[in-house]
Amino acid sequence: MSLKIHPRIDQVNSPFNDVSVELYILRGERNMIIDTGIGPSPERDVLPILKIHGLTLSDIDLILNTHDHPDHTGGNAVIKAASNAQVYIHKDEVPFLNDREHCFEFYSSPVIKAMGGNPQAAKQAFLESAGPGVVPDRQLDDGDVIDGGPGVKLRVVHLPGHTLGSVGFFWEEEGILFSGDSVAGLHDGRGKLPIIFDLLSYKKSLKRLQEIPIRFLLCAHRYRGIHLAPFPVREGREVSQFLQESWEFAERMDEAIMEVFSPRCEKGFMKVADEVIARLPKEMGFKPMTQVERPFLSAQVIFFRLSQLNQQGTMDGFKEVKV
Repeated sequence: MSLKIHPRIDQVNSPFNDVSVELYILRGERNMIIDTGIGPSPERDVLPILKIHGLTLSDIDLILNTHDHPDHTGGNAVIKAASNAQVYIHKDEVPFLNDREHCFEFYSSPVIKAMGGNPQAAKQAFLESAGPGVVPDRQLDDGDVIDGGPGVKLRVVHLPGHTLGSVGFFWEEEGILFSGDSVAGLHDGRGKLPIIFDLLSYKKSLKRLQEIPIRFLLCAHRYRGIHLAPFPVREGREVSQFLQESWEFAERMDEAIMEVFSPRCEKGFMKVADEVIARLPKEMGFKPMTQVERPFLSAQVIFFRLSQLNQQGTMDGFKEVKV
């Protein structure tokens, strides 16, 4: 499925597991793709859209990654092999793009251990969807400008929170921001929490976005707000509403974690996480950890915020952070 947003932009819906990721093709003098999905995405989902315009994978000049999670970079190697496209990603994501295993060990493994699980099965699934490591051709920084030819210049907006090096790509002339997962709303409506690594940085990123004149916000998933139904594209007034509702969730989440946190708590992490969720407003519609699929993803926001509060800087397991 592809939605028409702008004459030069094609939205590509790429399914994986029980969800899907939205990729965006921006055609110009230099053809760009914002994120590449998982391994099968380029040939299965991207190529049919390109063919509509008489293009193939070999016509892609730039791969712009919003961050290094496997559903966003898993197709990098396939497209680069077909086109020799340049791969651009924020400098803070480079260690993960080069080393797929490191990405899992950093973000997911400590949470799974804290929940009493064995990371190996999830790790294997992660590596299969992540695709081969790719060395980026350019390491991006906040404020960098990516030149796509006449009329197409994208400014890099560093938006840490979801990951360390999450970014948006802002086409200022058109008021269009490709946000990846930098604005995660209230996830997708199935009771899961948004995936957020650094909640405090995430709130700052949302405040920053509220100061940018965005006409179209193009997200990577069908995120919902408190009062907005799940959808990947926000336009006009919905942009500010979605940003505000995303911030309200993040603020309520931080307050709930602060209420539950105790450096001498002897409770298990799952119990603590469910106590946090129970303190969120009912209208937000979140479920206990035992009622959602792959709960280690939902649990990241709670686990890593508790780690910060503990002030030990460890991410090696819940027993060590002693929440």
